[in-house]
Amino acid sequence: MWDRLEGREIRRRRASSARKAARRGITAPEVGDRPRPDLPEGTDLLPQIRHIVILMMENHSYDNYLGMLTDRGEGQPLGPDGTPGVVNYTPNCEAFPAHHMTSTTQVKNDPSQNWHATHLQYADGRNDGFAAAVAQALPGADPAVPMGFGAADAAPDHAARLMARLAAELTAG
Repeated sequence: MWDRLEGREIRRRRASSARKAARRGITAPEVGDRPRPDLPEGTDLLPQIRHIVILMMENHSYDNYLGMLTDRGEGQPLGPDGTPGVVNYTPNCEAFPAHHMTSTTQVKNDPSQNWHATHLQYADGRNDGFAAAVAQALPGADPAVPMGFGAADAAPDHAARLMARLAAELTAG
């Protein structure tokens, strides 16, 4: 049932976006259009880039392994004391700040990936509902868990350390 509802919502939003774009006179580029038709085909438009590495990870894993890389990517906004300044609140307004995890082991099902919890986490696009989702969807679970992050040097396996190293060395700063 949720799959049908989700699919219907995606189709509704896609149609709405297309109508808005058409009202504003925005058209999609034709298939095959080049970004710089004034230059010969095959011209290198990004000569300063030698490699493109695509690293795909689930969001929580990405944050745990790579969320605190210094001067790379988005990172977490830092407060005046140099620690992450990100806080999530439960529905009863209890604050759960971002914190360095003391363990490299993720707590099973916390945060939850179910439909209801995911929509609470999304929080109408603010992406600040992680503690609230635990409090509402996982009674008895710890709302502080999804606010934890790891460090590359604490990664539990070689692959995770390698991913962190690649991200640190190859990310455009």
